[in-house]
Amino acid sequence: MGSDADDAARWNARYAGHPPTFEPHPLVSEALAAGPPDGPVLELACGRSGSALALARHGYRVLAVDVSDVALHQLRAEARRRGLAARVWCVQADLRTFVPARGAFALVLATLFWDPGAYRLARQAVAPGGLLAWEALALTEDGRTRYRARPGELTAALDESWDVLSRDLDRAEAGPERRTTRVLARARSSVRSPGR
Repeated sequence: MGSDADDAARWNARYAGHPPTFEPHPLVSEALAAGPPDGPVLELACGRSGSALALARHGYRVLAVDVSDVALHQLRAEARRRGLAARVWCVQADLRTFVPARGAFALVLATLFWDPGAYRLARQAVAPGGLLAWEALALTEDGRTRYRARPGELTAALDESWDVLSRDLDRAEAGPERRTTRVLARARSSVRSPGR
């Protein structure tokens, strides 16, 4: 695994080299249709997130976390331009070490990101009645595993204290390199197994 500085440099170069589009991820529409409760939203590995902007436009306060200060700067600037700066709070952090507040978020969102430890902490961060919306890149046929989940791994990690609202075990909308697996689930109660 690379260091925090290596990851930040790699992502900074990527975001600096391409103009932002600020399109929200389709999982945001699914989550909004499912009706998250009132409360703050946590978006992990947000990049220069159109999802954070869309959620802020719907009245949510969004804590947007990413390793790239370039992406977060672009997101902050766009939030200001749209009059949403008071609703989008950006934090630069490596998600392998970031620990969100337990039970504090109406929605925890991550797209095209996978780290089992971050996923465990994200589940713990969802408030009772809140939503977990997560999409990860899936394992590829060539056997690459870094930052990729097995199809169904997201759902398998949920215990009986979650209601799975939708899931896709293996999506290939953008070709084999962009195969994904996703889940949208609601936390049933504040009594959940540790780590679940």
